[in-house]
Amino acid sequence: MQRISDVVRRLGSIPWLPAFLTLAGFAVYILQAIDIARTKTSFLDEGLYVYKGWLFATGQYAPFQDYGLWTNHAVLSFLIPGYIQKWFGPSLDVARYFMILLGVLTLLGLWVFARRWGGKWWAVAAIWVMALNPAEIKIYTLALSEGLIAVMLVWMLVLTVGVKRPLWQILLGSALAGLIFLTRENMVFVLPLLFLYLLWQYGWKIGFLALASASIVVAVGTFWYWPNVLKFWAIRLPSPAAPLLSEWSPPAAAVPVPAEGIETYEVRNSYRVFLYFWLTFRLHFLTLVSAATTWLLWPLQKRHRLSERMRAAIFLSVLLVVLLAAHMQASIGGEFCVSCILLYVGYFDFIGFLLLVVAHRFLLRNLSPLRRVVVLVIGAIAIVSIGFTTHEDLSSAFARSMIERLDRVYLWNAFLNVTGLPHLLLFRVAFVLLISVLVVILFALGLLWTRRLYADRRIWLNKVGIIGLNALLILGLILSPTKALGKGNDFFDCGGTNVLASYERAGEYLRSVIPPGSQVYWDGRINSIFLYLPEVKVYPPQLNHLHSFFEGGDADALLRAGLWNDVLAKQWLAEADYILIEAGLKQDWVMEILESDNYIQLKSAPRTEKCRWQSVILVYKRVDAPE
Repeated sequence: MQRISDVVRRLGSIPWLPAFLTLAGFAVYILQAIDIARTKTSFLDEGLYVYKGWLFATGQYAPFQDYGLWTNHAVLSFLIPGYIQKWFGPSLDVARYFMILLGVLTLLGLWVFARRWGGKWWAVAAIWVMALNPAEIKIYTLALSEGLIAVMLVWMLVLTVGVKRPLWQILLGSALAGLIFLTRENMVFVLPLLFLYLLWQYGWKIGFLALASASIVVAVGTFWYWPNVLKFWAIRLPSPAAPLLSEWSPPAAAVPVPAEGIETYEVRNSYRVFLYFWLTFRLHFLTLVSAATTWLLWPLQKRHRLSERMRAAIFLSVLLVVLLAAHMQASIGGEFCVSCILLYVGYFDFIGFLLLVVAHRFLLRNLSPLRRVVVLVIGAIAIVSIGFTTHEDLSSAFARSMIERLDRVYLWNAFLNVTGLPHLLLFRVAFVLLISVLVVILFALGLLWTRRLYADRRIWLNKVGIIGLNALLILGLILSPTKALGKGNDFFDCGGTNVLASYERAGEYLRSVIPPGSQVYWDGRINSIFLYLPEVKVYPPQLNHLHSFFEGGDADALLRAGLWNDVLAKQWLAEADYILIEAGLKQDWVMEILESDNYIQLKSAPRTEKCRWQSVILVYKRVDAPE
C-alpha cells in the first residue's frame, strides 16, 4: 500500500501531467465523436429536430402555427439545430458536427467546475469519465436535444454554483436556466430548484434578481409566439388548467393509433422495467454510481453550520434526484417510452460525478458495521443486476450451440417449463447471472485480499466498504469503453458504415428524380433524408409518422393542430406528385393507391443505412406529375 501511495504521489508531482492528460482526454473524446457521427444510424427524433428546425429557420413554417408543423417540444430544441442548418447548409453531417462542438464545450464546463471544487486531478478525471464512455459520447453527438441541454446545464452550474460567484455570472447562469426551459419542457424543475439554492446561498436580493433574469428569458421566448404557444401548453399543464385552455386543446374525438412494432409503444411488465432501470446504470455507470457513492458515504451527524461545499452538494443531490425521478416516471413508469430513459439521463447524469467532486472532502472515511453491510449489499445487487442487462449482447451463435447441449439436461428443461421463457432468453439470462455472481465472489475475495495491507484488522474493517466503492469506480472507469458497460446495447450501431455518405448518396438520387417544388407523400421514420431534398414539399403532419396519426375525428381540426388521420392520408395520396415509403411501412390505404394505375414505381433510392434493409426508400411517381 505504501509503495502504491509513493508512486501516486510521484506522478501527482509532475507539473505538466494534468495538462497533458486533459488535452489527451479532449482528443480521445473528439476522435470517438467523429467516428460516432459517421457510423450511427439516424432515427425519427433526430430527423424531426433538424428538419423541422430547418423549415422553421427558413421561414417555411412558424412554430405553433395553424395548419403547420406539430411543435411537440419546446421551441429552441428545433430552432437551434434549424438555424445551424440554415447558416451552414442542410445535411446530417452539419447537424452532427455541430453537436460535437457542443460536446467539447460541455467537457470544458465539466473541467472548469471540477477544477474549481476539486483541483486539477479531479478536473482530469471529469474529462476521462466522459471520454471513456461511448454511451455518453453517442448521446451528445447525435442531433438530439440532450446535447443542447447538457451544455446549457453544465455552464449554468459553472456560473451559479460556487463560493461568492459574481452577480453577473449568477444572472447569466439564471438566464441559461430560462433557455433550458425553452429548449426542453421536461427540464422545468431546473429553474425553481436553482432559485431555491440561490435564495439559500445568497439571500433574498440575489435570489430574486436571478429569478427575474430567468423569467425575462422565459417570458420573451413565450410571448414571442403568443397566443399560439398555448396549444403547446394545453396538452402539458395539469388537468385543472384544461378548461381555461380548451380553445387551444387538440381535438378529442379522434382515436390515436399505436405504431405497432415501434419501440415507443412497448409492453410494460416488471421484466422490462427492471431491465431498463439497470441498463441505465450500466450505460451511465460512472456518473450514476458516483452519486450513489456520495450518498452512501454521506455523514449523518448534526453540524452547527452548513458550509458552502455542503450546500452545493445538497443542491446537486436534489437536482439529480428530481430530474432522474421525473424522467424515470415519464419513461419506465409512464405511458410513453420505456427505453427512452437510456437517452433521457444524458440531459443531466454528469451531475452525479460533479456531486462526488464537490462532496469528496466531507464524506466518511470510516464506516459503522451497519453502513458497511449496506454498502456491500447494494454493491453486490448492483453488480448482479447490471450484469443481467448484458444478456442481450451475448452472441446468439454461442448461446444456440450451448442450448443444443443443454436440451438433453433434465434440470434445464425443468427451468424452461417453470419460467415459460424462450430457450435463447433463458440461456442468456442464466449464463449472465452466473457470471455476475462469480464476479461478486471475486470482488469479495479481492476485498479480503486487501486485509493483508493493513496491520490492524479494525482499521481494515472500518475502511472495507470505502475500498469496495473505490474499486467499483476504478473498475467502472476501466470497463466504460467496453461492451460490459458503455459500449453495450448500442442500437444505433451501423457496423462501421459511413451513414453520412449513405444519406448523401440516397439524397443525390432522390434529387435526380424528384423535381424541385414537387409535393411528396411521406411514409417513413428517417426524416433526415429531407435535409438533402430542401426544395420538395412534405405534408407537415406526416413527419411525426404514426405518433401524430389518428383514426376518425374532424380532419380540419386535426390538420390545424399539426396532426393527421386516414381521411387526410387518402386525400394527400390522391394529389401528391410523388410517394416516398420507407421499406416495410406501407399502410392499407397506401397499397390501394399504389395498386391503381395512377402511380408508377421508379427505382428505389440506395439504402440510407446499409445495416438496415428497412432504410430503403421506395419511390412512386404519379403518372401525370410534372417533370
